[in-house]
Amino acid sequence: MKNNKHHLRLRSFLRLCLISLQLLAVNVYAIAYCAIREPVSIIQDFFPSYTSYQTMEGNIDESVRQEIFGTLPESHFQEIGTHSLYVVYKGKLLIGFVHARTEKGVFGLDEIIWVMNPDMTMRTFRYQKNRSGSLSQGQMQKLATILTASDLTDLIDARENADLNKRDEVIIMSAIKALFVTKALWPDAENF
Repeated sequence: MKNNKHHLRLRSFLRLCLISLQLLAVNVYAIAYCAIREPVSIIQDFFPSYTSYQTMEGNIDESVRQEIFGTLPESHFQEIGTHSLYVVYKGKLLIGFVHARTEKGVFGLDEIIWVMNPDMTMRTFRYQKNRSGSLSQGQMQKLATILTASDLTDLIDARENADLNKRDEVIIMSAIKALFVTKALWPDAENF
């Protein structure tokens, strides 16, 4: 009888451990993947004359997360963790930055690669993974007009004043967060 109680307790403990591990795994898989899978290839595409790049790692803590929510209250809940910024050089001259963002798109998570000029303005973007559908040439030009001439304040204003569909809204919001996170985690990035 005593042995059966011991086995029953052990089984209950093991079930509790398995349930706990499953719940922890859900949180792990919920964290957005904000990295570029093949940075050399991407950097070569956008900066064909580059000679080197440096990867900077930064951690979004709770204070930065709250700043993001203050600016963009509809941000997804996992805006916390390690992010990478690729600083691109031609010789010793800084020629740009590359940063990836994972966003809740129309039909799932979209991974967007952002390319920024040395002055921290947007240059262009590319989908690393896109579940929200392709962009027509007209849509790309409309977004390029908003993005390439904009700093953070201009993007926030453009987002509020433009007639955007859901996918374009996600792209603009991602651009805002890319600039915001880059400036929050690496405030001296323009001087690297």
